[in-house]
Amino acid sequence: MVEITLIDGAAHGANVWGVDLNQPLNAELMKTLADGLYEHRLLVIKNQTLDQPTYLDFGYWWGKPIPHVLDHMRMPGYPELLAVGNTEEKDKKVEIRNGAALWHTDQSYEAVPASATMLYSILTPKRGGQTRLTNMVAAYDALDETTKERIDDLQVAHLYGAGKLLDGEFAANPLATDNQIERVPTCYHPLVLRHPVTGRKALYATGQSSFAIKGMDDAEAVKLLWELKMHAIQDRFVYAHTYEIGDIAIFDTFSTMHAATPIEAANPSAEDTQRLLWRISVRGLPRVYQHLAA
Repeated sequence: MVEITLIDGAAHGANVWGVDLNQPLNAELMKTLADGLYEHRLLVIKNQTLDQPTYLDFGYWWGKPIPHVLDHMRMPGYPELLAVGNTEEKDKKVEIRNGAALWHTDQSYEAVPASATMLYSILTPKRGGQTRLTNMVAAYDALDETTKERIDDLQVAHLYGAGKLLDGEFAANPLATDNQIERVPTCYHPLVLRHPVTGRKALYATGQSSFAIKGMDDAEAVKLLWELKMHAIQDRFVYAHTYEIGDIAIFDTFSTMHAATPIEAANPSAEDTQRLLWRISVRGLPRVYQHLAA
């Protein structure tokens, strides 16, 4: 029996118990999970033991998995998956290992952004390695009415890595080739996004890729985006998830923004220093809601 319970003391998010994703999936279960995600912004499905094909099949229930623009980072044989952590040779470089340790929204720098991301925990360190998520619906709701009226119809320019960083944030995992750069030109998204399923308004992607606003002076735009970013990452809106092995953390990227916690390189002889997550991001609506996109 599926049980969805609030995460104790968290600003948002819920744990899911009683699901074995190795078993055949069905629309009833997936609608329960999708509705839970849209209510809580984050679901953590506990105690999973999946191989790559089964995990990817689960991803297809949520939308169309996205091969990342950083094609050199894709998992061999599974271009829709990324191995995120500190265990591989590439992760010895701090800019690779901590390339997600900044506030960002997956694929916000692409014309069709991600609608959900899932991270499946394979290895967890004793210290560090959390994913911090902020509830962008709650952040929008907390704005005063004058600010809401000012921003509701604004269009924001996004470009990979172009957003202003906080002290302590790492730069986005660097694009490695001219081809990668050419595949992600500047695009525009609403500053206030209305969710395609729930209709709820949320601040959208005020992190790593947002750098200008259509029709606004650049200095004024950067100031506004910065103020909204700082507003959104207040502690009252943020939950930091500490992974257990077998967790699949799914977050609604239309309603959240996230940042990895910086982590040191792994000690190959000490498993409790190792972090490894399998990442899938998807475009579009879950299969059980795709009729709404017609």
